[in-house]
Amino acid sequence: GNLTMILRRISGHVKAQNWFAVGLDFVIVVIGVGVAMYGQQWLSDRQQRADMAVAETALQTDLFSNYVNAKERLAVADCRAETYQAIAAKLLAAGETWTGIARAADEDSNRAALPVVFRSPSRNWGSRVWEAELGRGTFNQMTDERRGVLGGIFSQADRAQLLQADIFTLQGRLKILAVDTTISQSDRLRYYDMLAELDDKSGHLELRASQIIQNIEEIGIEIPAKDRPRISEDVAS
Repeated sequence: GNLTMILRRISGHVKAQNWFAVGLDFVIVVIGVGVAMYGQQWLSDRQQRADMAVAETALQTDLFSNYVNAKERLAVADCRAETYQAIAAKLLAAGETWTGIARAADEDSNRAALPVVFRSPSRNWGSRVWEAELGRGTFNQMTDERRGVLGGIFSQADRAQLLQADIFTLQGRLKILAVDTTISQSDRLRYYDMLAELDDKSGHLELRASQIIQNIEEIGIEIPAKDRPRISEDVAS
């Protein structure tokens, strides 16, 4: 309504050839449009900051989860290596008689109908929050440095998830080693190759875990006080 009135005034001043009034009205229009645009931008920036604050809180939980996953993976690394070495030596021994390896004792494998040889933690790596909010532009106001560091951490975590999936596939193919049976020398070598691939992928996952730990420790984690009891219970379980 105001803009229409000003345009009518400008039109009238043009007809009257009152160029000073025309210039003054033009300045008023420009200033009014600029103020309106600034106000809209201010409101948009404020909403983006609020959205980013909420997303950052969720990211802290995701960072902590990946940190704990990585710590857990490294905690079992020595035991894993020792187990693989013992099984490798047994596969390379002479003879075809095979005495089954003791079934892994953990809740996940206890649900399985067939015996599981290896105990390997299965965890959710990465961050759905990061991928979703990054696509929405929520983190546009984040510094390039922090966005790059977080992107690197969650990219490493995504690769850890893929390695974990490959590891579980290989572990499933080695269930035969949990039972008493006979295994030919050719099959022993085939299982040895599977074990070697499993060892290689496990080593890569442990390397990823080390990198994730280092990168997260460099930027730090801030868990809201209200979420700490729940997260502590999750870590304990």
